[in-house]
Amino acid sequence: MAKKINFAVLLVLIVLSMGGCCANQPEDNSELANYTTSDLHTLAVATPLSNEARLCFSFIQNKLSSPLGGIYTNYQNNTQTTDLSTGHEILSESMGLQLEYAWLTKDQQLFNQTADYIEKNLLVNDILLWRIVEEEAPITDVSATIDDLRIYETLAQAQKLWPLNDSGKKLFEALESQLPSRGFHANYLVSYYGAASPTQDNSVEMAYLNLSAISTLAQAEPQITAALEANKKLLLGSFISETLPLYHKTYNPQKGIYEDADGKINILDSLMVMLNMARLGIYSSKSLDWLEEKVVSGTLYSYYDSSTGEALDKQESSAAYGLAAQIGAALGNDFLTSNALTQLKSHQNTDKQSPFYGGFAYNDNAYSYDNLQALLGLVYHH
Repeated sequence: MAKKINFAVLLVLIVLSMGGCCANQPEDNSELANYTTSDLHTLAVATPLSNEARLCFSFIQNKLSSPLGGIYTNYQNNTQTTDLSTGHEILSESMGLQLEYAWLTKDQQLFNQTADYIEKNLLVNDILLWRIVEEEAPITDVSATIDDLRIYETLAQAQKLWPLNDSGKKLFEALESQLPSRGFHANYLVSYYGAASPTQDNSVEMAYLNLSAISTLAQAEPQITAALEANKKLLLGSFISETLPLYHKTYNPQKGIYEDADGKINILDSLMVMLNMARLGIYSSKSLDWLEEKVVSGTLYSYYDSSTGEALDKQESSAAYGLAAQIGAALGNDFLTSNALTQLKSHQNTDKQSPFYGGFAYNDNAYSYDNLQALLGLVYHH
């Protein structure tokens, strides 16, 4: 943890000293000075796991997983392939989240099984496909950097606990080779990349900026150090306002501005930004106070108006409360984690006669992201 804290302090000092030095970078603003570095230890994973965590994992394994070991995007099947993932497609996102769960809980067998599945089914020509339909021709030829960085960081952490198996080694080597050369364009992290060439995105997704993973990658591949610093600055500069102390969705390098779709802030995007910061021991007290208040009151909703800060719906999600619990755990904030888990458990299906028993479902369907992010939160408490 000490390494993270020292790195976090250095990161903030770098950001505060970089104002106006680079073209197409956001201007410094007073909000950057409000970031705090935490010297708290992360919360320990509960041993043994809580009953709620075991039930959620059982639901994922028995009701959301294929016979081959892939995790379906949706409980309900849908054979139609569209631009968005539906039905029984398998995502690198889902498999990466399960890999993270296996590492956190020190389940080496599950970790190796998950790594085997990813290597066998998703790795094609050293590109980790972001979605597939099992035993069918590829439906994409590109990789999602948010998923690649999660898997890379998890493999890097896991090899401190045990030797990676052959699949894990192959994945780690492929990602360490491909991400530096194809995952960035003009020092900005791209959202997707393929074997042919890096994708030249018109915007940088803030939720994709996993600084801990990029830092780990930069230690092995120093040529991306400048990219690390550029993306640090983007992430910390994405704070919206005191009215809504969340984070912009994207940054447009051509225009030099942050942007949000139709002025709406998706809470999951902002929570991912907060988690990416928290894992380096960094947080905004304004954001943390806001999140704690919404969690305690059970009013953490899906969309907010970026100008007024008003909630645009009354929809809650297990993924949001699961992410809030993880943010608290990363900062050693037991208050946030405990209250997030109280809200999370209230959404868990407890009907033993229901096909969704132990899981998190909405409108007769269940989604891998909701259940896996909930599971990653549930590991922290009895």
